[in-house]
Amino acid sequence: MIVTKQLADMIVKKTKELTQMNMNVMDKEGVIISSSDPERIGKLHEGAIEVVRTGEEIIISSEMTNRWAGTKPGINMPILFHNEIIGVIGITGQEADVIPFGRAVKMMTEMLLQQSYLTEQIEMKERAKAYLVHEMISGIEHSSMDILQARGQLLGIDLTLPRSIMIIQLGMNDRVSESFNQSYYRLMDITQLFRSPKQTLLAQFGHDRWVVITELSAYRNEQHAKKDLIDISAKIMKTISDRLQTDARIALGKLCKDVNELGRSFHELLHMLEFACKMPIKEPIIHIDDASLEMILSEISDTSRERMIEEELGELIHYPDLIDTLQAFYDCDMNYSETARTMGIHRNTLMYRLDRIDSFLKASPKQFRQAVRTQLAILLYKLNM
Repeated sequence: MIVTKQLADMIVKKTKELTQMNMNVMDKEGVIISSSDPERIGKLHEGAIEVVRTGEEIIISSEMTNRWAGTKPGINMPILFHNEIIGVIGITGQEADVIPFGRAVKMMTEMLLQQSYLTEQIEMKERAKAYLVHEMISGIEHSSMDILQARGQLLGIDLTLPRSIMIIQLGMNDRVSESFNQSYYRLMDITQLFRSPKQTLLAQFGHDRWVVITELSAYRNEQHAKKDLIDISAKIMKTISDRLQTDARIALGKLCKDVNELGRSFHELLHMLEFACKMPIKEPIIHIDDASLEMILSEISDTSRERMIEEELGELIHYPDLIDTLQAFYDCDMNYSETARTMGIHRNTLMYRLDRIDSFLKASPKQFRQAVRTQLAILLYKLNM
């Protein structure tokens, strides 16, 4: 551990503001790295060298300044970290004035060093976990599984447990565009929302995407896990809204009994997020099971897709407002009153629009068989947009 210039500058600035006393911070080689007198920075302080050599604080009187080059009257004290001297603090002034302030500043500096060290250790561990997530979802060769599991064990992560992936896609704004550390510490505690926080991994992908890998061994079955993860996702959405003042979309994957399955699940969720905005999926939280039809449709070739759109929708594709009305009608289970209320229009207006839609289609979209074909065609049309 070393006394960084950033920390030294902060201590000097605060001490000057509170006491009006001049102060220096020296490294363990006796070089002044920060000072309330900028001209002294970079110069050798022989009093600091003596403090490092003896391990004791030294009070320098006016008469003693000739003894050590680069010194002024005041007190010089060792900065200790884990019982090792890593620097020296010097405060200029009369003995009676500087001793009480100097020892308080020394204590504050050592406390800040300890806090900085602990923060650094946490950051290192969290970054190691994030790196583990990247490895888990990038596709794992069987030959490296032992190495991956060993790395997980070092971090307290049991990779033999069943797990699932969650992708959080943030809406962009100035707060989301902050640096990695600022954004990370705004959201890192969302792991505490899960059943097993210590087994939950969080990693940031760029500024606007997060991946959570949580373990599911505490759940009775996959449906039980799905319900709880949807509830947790709602809490995460609120956290994001409160802290980043933005919206989000969350994609939830299937249960993966083996770590090897996580890479495929991740790419499925990415694919689902890509077309979720095009499809009539209004819910911000989507489970992969609830988008299976859309996933299947997305695999249809462009040629087949365009042929079905043309055959089923015909001229209706030139009237996007009518397509939206028909989709709302289907979303409301073909309930006229509910559709009109949802769209904020009069029931008669809805009936008029549906009659117009009838004129463009081969059969009435209110008949079950035609409704199925029309709905599939609309979904394919949305994918083409």
